[in-house]
Amino acid sequence: MDVNSWPVGQVALADDSGTGPRQLTDLVLDVLGPGLAPGGLPPLSGEPLVVRTGGYVVDPPFFGNGDLGRLAVAGTVNAIVATGADPYALTLGLIVEAGTPLQLLRRITESVRDTAHEAGIAIAAVDTRVVRAGDADQLFLSATGIGVHRRPPLPLSGVRPGDRVLVTAPLGNHAVHLLSLRAGLGFEHHVPSDCAPLTSLLNGLPPDSVRAAAPITSGGLAATLRSCATARGLTLRIDEGALPVQYEARPAFELLGLAPLHAANAGSMCLFAPPAAADAVLAALRSHPYGRQAAIVGTVTEDTAGAVELRSPDGPVHRLPAGVPPGSAEPPRLR
Repeated sequence: MDVNSWPVGQVALADDSGTGPRQLTDLVLDVLGPGLAPGGLPPLSGEPLVVRTGGYVVDPPFFGNGDLGRLAVAGTVNAIVATGADPYALTLGLIVEAGTPLQLLRRITESVRDTAHEAGIAIAAVDTRVVRAGDADQLFLSATGIGVHRRPPLPLSGVRPGDRVLVTAPLGNHAVHLLSLRAGLGFEHHVPSDCAPLTSLLNGLPPDSVRAAAPITSGGLAATLRSCATARGLTLRIDEGALPVQYEARPAFELLGLAPLHAANAGSMCLFAPPAAADAVLAALRSHPYGRQAAIVGTVTEDTAGAVELRSPDGPVHRLPAGVPPGSAEPPRLR
């Protein structure tokens, strides 16, 4: 769509009724253009499907190397690829506050289009609704994605004793970036968000080299590790010294009072690989732009306590508490 043909001004409440001067859904569809599935989606031939859905309310809606649109598509796609499925189709719902600049809506829509193209997922349907000023904070998105299992799935129940635990990106960059941007601390200029769709990252791994995968999102790596330990009934032993944390993010974590283990990511995955395959998986991750700082951070033990143990750099081992330690809870609206 020609940028000059996009209307100026603000979204009006009348735009929700279909009788106003604009049809918001049509404007969004025009911008999505090639991102849409022309003439509908191709038929599926009996492959198992997976469905994931999410709501996205990030503040601010635009940040250094991402925005609400990219976050919504990447978050939904990453939830799909973590199951071992290929992204297939995406539906999108936009809740727009009256008074929101139309240019903001256009920028978000362009980001949705571009991120969907990068992720290899078709946009199957779009809907927009307008709410009164004050009932929302400019723009909220909901996204539902469908994936197709053409390979064996990657459930956390597939983890085995001896498997290595890998992380694909530095911990907490997304949280640091947004919280620094909100507070005007300046760290956001040196610590980018990791917001990205990880389709090509996981597709680039050696065949059958990963037993399980899980996205690292709200609650950080700690929440992901607890989920695995609980699902499998095995204890994970994590080397704190091996956890990837960007150097420039360390003072930000200290100033913000946030622990890297509990900080949100938006484009990072926790993988579980057999010992013989772990080095090949790590090499494949590091060859990809979104996995250059990937690391092997721990091992699955035979201990059936279903806990997460942390080995500190000076040797002692302690168990990760069941809940979030005081002071480690994240502020709202990071995703």
